Amino acid sequence: MNMEEKDIIELSNDIINCITKLSLGEKPGMLSGKVFKNLHEHSKFEEIKNLYANHLIEFKGQYLTTDSLKTLTDLRYQLVELYLN
Repeated sequence: MNMEEKDIIELSNDIINCITKLSLGEKPGMLSGKVFKNLHEHSKFEEIKNLYANHLIEFKGQYLTTDSLKTLTDLRYQLVELYLN
């Protein structure tokens, strides 16, 4: 994956926001972004949801160490990799 960190952060945030919207019953409209329109049909949607859910289960409420912060960075890269491949 050849993306800048800023782009990875933005796309991973979009993926997470879309999972939240979908789980709250929101439906994409004509003006919705690409991720929101297509995420629920993505071939790896289950893997993406599970990855995020597992991260939340392990999350302690804040990132106090570099190791715990690395879990967030790893999540971002993994979400983007699943989404793009």
